[in-house]
Parts: sequence; C-alpha cells; structure tokens
Amino acid sequence: MTEVTAQWPVVQTDAGSVTVAPIPDLQSRASQWRTWAATAKANAQSLRDQTADRLATAGATLVASSARWSVPDDLHPKIEQARSLTEQVAADDRSAAALKDQEASAGVFGRLGVKHHEHQVQRDRSQAAMQLRNLLVQIARSAPVSTFTEADDQRKTAADLEAQLSGLEAQIQAAEGWASSLDSEVARRKEAVKAMGFDSLYEAAVLQTSGAQPVDAPLVLKAREQAYLSVPATLARMVTRTHYQGGSSGFSFPIGHTGIRYRVGAFRGEPVHQQSLTKVDAGTFVLTNQRVAYVGRTKSTSFALNKVLHVEVYNDGISVAREGRENPDFYLMQNPKHAVFLMNWVLSKQAGS
Repeated sequence: MTEVTAQWPVVQTDAGSVTVAPIPDLQSRASQWRTWAATAKANAQSLRDQTADRLATAGATLVASSARWSVPDDLHPKIEQARSLTEQVAADDRSAAALKDQEASAGVFGRLGVKHHEHQVQRDRSQAAMQLRNLLVQIARSAPVSTFTEADDQRKTAADLEAQLSGLEAQIQAAEGWASSLDSEVARRKEAVKAMGFDSLYEAAVLQTSGAQPVDAPLVLKAREQAYLSVPATLARMVTRTHYQGGSSGFSFPIGHTGIRYRVGAFRGEPVHQQSLTKVDAGTFVLTNQRVAYVGRTKSTSFALNKVLHVEVYNDGISVAREGRENPDFYLMQNPKHAVFLMNWVLSKQAGS
C-alpha cells in the first residue's frame, strides 16, 4: 500500500478540512484505494481459507489422536460428533464409488436412476463435510494450548495466518475509509464549484499554505509589489441622463390671419433622471498586494487597497467603491467571483499585517 497511501497535505479552512490536490486527483486516488481494497479482500479471503484449512487439519489430528492428549470434558461431545461425521463422509465416499461402478454397467434408463442417486449422495456428503470442517476448526481453537507437536504446528501456522489477516483487514478498512472521505470532499468541492465557478475550497487551502502566486501584469509595479490577478476587463461607470416629461405654461395668440399661434412662456415638465451603466474603456483589471488597478486603452486608474470601501460581485463583473469617489467603478470580466475571492484574501492579509 506504499504508493496508494501516500497522502497530500490537509488544511483546516473556514469551510472545513481541504486536501491540497485538484478534484480529478482526489477522484483518481479514491478509485485506486477502492481497487486496492477489492484486491486485498480477495487476498483476505484466501488467508481465511488457509487459516481454516490449517485449523481443520489440526482438529482432525486431535480427533484421530484423542487418546494421546487430555481432552477437556466440554470437548468430548464435539469429538464424538466429529467422529460420527467423519464416518458419514467416508460412507458417502464409498457409496459414490459404488454408484460409479453401477453407472458403468447400467443401461440408459438405469444410468438416469444412478445419476439421481449420485447427486443425492454428493449433496449429503457436502453437507456433512461442511459440518465436519466447522466442527474440527472449533475443536482446534478450543483444545489446550499444548497438546502434541503435529497439532500444535498446524495451529501455530494458523495463528500466523490470522495475524496477517488482521493486519490486512485493518489496511482494507483504512483504504475504504480514505476513499469514502475523499468522495465526500469531492462532492463538497463540486458544490463549491457550482456556486462559485471555480474550486474555491482548493484555492483557499493553497492560499493558506503557500499564498498567492505572482502573475505578469501590464502595470509598473512599485517596490515590494506583486501582481496576483491580471485579467481582461471592461471599465464601466454609471451615467445619469435627465429628460423632462409633461407640463406647459404661458398663453398663445394668433399671428395675423396665418392660422399660426405664438406661445409665450415655457414648455418644461418634471425632470426625470435615469441611470445606466455605460462602458468606458476596454483593458486589464489588475490586483496586487498593494492596490487595485485598471490599465486601459484610453483610461487607467489605480488606488491603494486601504481605500476600498465596498465591493459587490455580479454575474458578469464587480463594482468597487473607494474612498474619495462618490460612485463605484464597474469592471466587467469573466469569473468575477474569483476576482473578489482573491481580493478578499489580499485584504485580509493586509489587515492582519
């Protein structure tokens, strides 16, 4: 189990324990453990059969040589029953041999009758042999620790096989437990992927153990500044437009005989303000360990992280409100939840420093 039991680090996060490995790797490892456990179960069954064989052999020796050792009172009935079953099995074997001879000399219809009788004898023998085997195992287990060499050697071999079996069963239980645990984690992380659009639990564990990895960005970095996120984005801002509706004032009178009327006064209703999100520029959104920046074709902005007042995430972007500016900037991008997730980590690191 050396290769299969190699473990990845497990990190305790706010969302529970997380294995620092991608979901496909966890699924592959769980499959390996289940495959190993299935093979090991077959080996375990072989060890059980070998153990029972050794004990049955020891039991048969004890029954056949009961005069050579001191039989406890509670074992006498079992030994007598074992002798009876042994005789029954031997009798069935003799009957089977005799029926074989009859079959060879019988006609077609006679052979059918002999076959039926053979099947019945074989069935009776199998039942008796199974009962005898189980009884011999019980006798071997119940007999005194030291009887005589022939039986003791068989029982010692059986004890060694049982020790191997016990260790193997413990490994099987552990492997199945690990596979089940990974299955549960995979299900939990897939739910997180569905909600966030990425494996947020894995990324939280990676950030906790090794921090964010620097990335290239179209931004001149300051001293000790590292960029952690650089993604295509569109800068957008809320624009207010005003128009008037309804209302009129003044009076009108005709001009000569033209039929045209001239109005004196004003035609202005109530002002109606409408806000709409307007795309301003296309460029790159950058998050560093010191600031939030946007590098565009016609506009570029940046501000320190400690100026961030509020962040909201939408399906197609994020809005960032900052100190000194009345309205937030909107950054339309792919995977906005990932950007906010990473920003939250950067802000928490800055708050803790």
